[in-house]
Amino acid sequence: MRNPFAKVIIASLAVLILWPALAHAQGRGGRGLKPGYVADGVPAMPNPPGPAPKQDLSGVWVGPIKVVMGPFPDMTATGQAAFKLNKPIARASDRVTQVQPNNDPYAICDPLGFPRDLLNHWLSSRGGIWFSPAAGSNRMLILFEQQRVWREVWMDGRQPPAKVDAPGAPDSRFYGYSSGHWDGDNVFVIDTTGLDPRSWIDEAGHPHSDVAKFQERWTRLDQYNLEATVTVDDPKFYAQPFQLMKTDYYWKKDQDVEEELCLASDAIEYRDRLAKPSGFGFGVKP
Repeated sequence: MRNPFAKVIIASLAVLILWPALAHAQGRGGRGLKPGYVADGVPAMPNPPGPAPKQDLSGVWVGPIKVVMGPFPDMTATGQAAFKLNKPIARASDRVTQVQPNNDPYAICDPLGFPRDLLNHWLSSRGGIWFSPAAGSNRMLILFEQQRVWREVWMDGRQPPAKVDAPGAPDSRFYGYSSGHWDGDNVFVIDTTGLDPRSWIDEAGHPHSDVAKFQERWTRLDQYNLEATVTVDDPKFYAQPFQLMKTDYYWKKDQDVEEELCLASDAIEYRDRLAKPSGFGFGVKP
């Protein structure tokens, strides 16, 4: 389809209609997927699967699959106030009968940020995520199909900043500052701070503050399956640390990613061509 934003509109409408079915499909999990997800040149997953290579996540994975969110703890008064300001895009499961106003960053093509980018905000919530060690730079790069963005995870022992947006401190970032290390042979641990507080941590609009700390644990279970958990420690907004999400990823068939972009110019074109059927603004007399 030529117009990426039109595809976003169509996908969004489909989500409103098909969300319960999609949620059910996600619940099937990586181990139930057909061999079509297996990369070219890699044998179909045996039973049991082959062992995981040591300290290696390299390659493209499809997911998230079988997503479990929360449970969320009580919020502080400050957190509750921030949460009330966020109005997410309505879904079919919300039992709405018409489009409701929202201020979802996704709707205006703002960056999804971390950790929301792990949800791969697309029709099936199964996008591509690519782990690639950056040779000679002591970094792991994590690249995302959705919005074609990347994260840098430093592997040289440095710690992410304890404070941002303050005198002498770095600016906050939508994808934060991350450092990583291996815990044994198969668990890659990432600690992230310094997130821009304008981003949300999930689709429901849960906020985070500028002091939030996140930890990811990426466990390569075997040759084909990858498990991810994300925990949050944000004392300014939440009463206690908690597990935000747990999900699975599966080795992708062709090891390729598509270009899925959110373009504001396409949004304007879509509005003017379809929401103004009189042709006003295009040289056509009303």
